[in-house]
Amino acid sequence: MKLQKIIAVCVVGLLLSGIVFAEPVAMVTDVGGTVSTLENGKVKKVELLSYLEPNMVLQLDSKSFLSVTFLSKPVEYRFSGPARLTVEQDKISTGDGKAEAHTISLQKTTAAKRFTVAQRESVTQAAFEMRSIKRPGLRLTDPVDTSLIDGNALAFSWDGPHSGGGYQLSLYENHTQLLYQTSVTSNSWTPTPGLLKAGNSYEWEVKSALENGEVLTARGNFSVADEDTAKSVQEQSPQVGNSFSDRVLYAVYLEENGFKYDARRLWKELAKERPDDVVARDHSIR
Repeated sequence: MKLQKIIAVCVVGLLLSGIVFAEPVAMVTDVGGTVSTLENGKVKKVELLSYLEPNMVLQLDSKSFLSVTFLSKPVEYRFSGPARLTVEQDKISTGDGKAEAHTISLQKTTAAKRFTVAQRESVTQAAFEMRSIKRPGLRLTDPVDTSLIDGNALAFSWDGPHSGGGYQLSLYENHTQLLYQTSVTSNSWTPTPGLLKAGNSYEWEVKSALENGEVLTARGNFSVADEDTAKSVQEQSPQVGNSFSDRVLYAVYLEENGFKYDARRLWKELAKERPDDVVARDHSIR
C-alpha cells in the first residue's frame, strides 16, 4: 500500500511539473538478441511487451530480431538485424535490415491496445511479491478471480501447511450451495470431467487443521465461460506452428478478457520456450 501511494505521488508530481507522456503506438510481441533504444541519454534494452512511441529509434544488433504489433491496425511487423529502426505514428521506417508484415486479428490488436502500462507494471510487481514474500497460512493459487474457457481443463492448486490429515476442499455453486467436497493430501486437485458447467459461477474453499488445533481457511471464486463466449475466445487461439509473437498476443488477449488462468498456462509455455525472458517468466508465475 505504501508503494502504491509513493507511485501515485510521483505521477501527480510529474503531471504538475508539466511532463507529458507520449501515447504509445505499438507493442513489442517478440524480441531476441540485443535490441535497444536511447532514452534520456541512456541506452535502454527493449523487452517483450514494451510500448513503442513515435520518434523512438531502435537499434538491432546482428542476429537480433523484433516483432511489433501496431495498436491502430491489425498488422504485425517483423524485423531482423542488424538494423536501425525509427518508430512513426503508423509505421516503422528502416533503411537496412530485413522486414516482413503479417495480418493479425482485430480482436488481438484491440486487446494489446488496452494492455496499459499500469497493468503491465502491476503484473510485474505481483510476480515479484509472489517470489519474494512468504505469507503465513493458506494461499489459493488457481483458479482465483478468473474466468475459464473450459471447466474440464482445470487443476486447483494452493500453498500452505497442513497436519497429517491433509486438506479439506469444498466446491460451491451460487455461493452457498455445496456442489462437491473431498479430502486430499497434496496441494492440488483435479475435478472429474463434467462437474463444472459452462456459464456457471463457483466458489471454492480449502481448510487445513494444524497440530496445535488451529484451522486455516482460504476461499476464492471463478467462473466458466458460456459456450458462445468460449467459442469466440477459442477462435482467436493460434494454430499449431504459429509464431511466438502470435502466442504472446493471444496471452495478452486472454488476460484482457479475464481468462487469467488460461493466460498463465500459455505464459508458462512461452517462458519455457524462452527461459531467459524475464517478462514471460513474470507473467507465468503471477
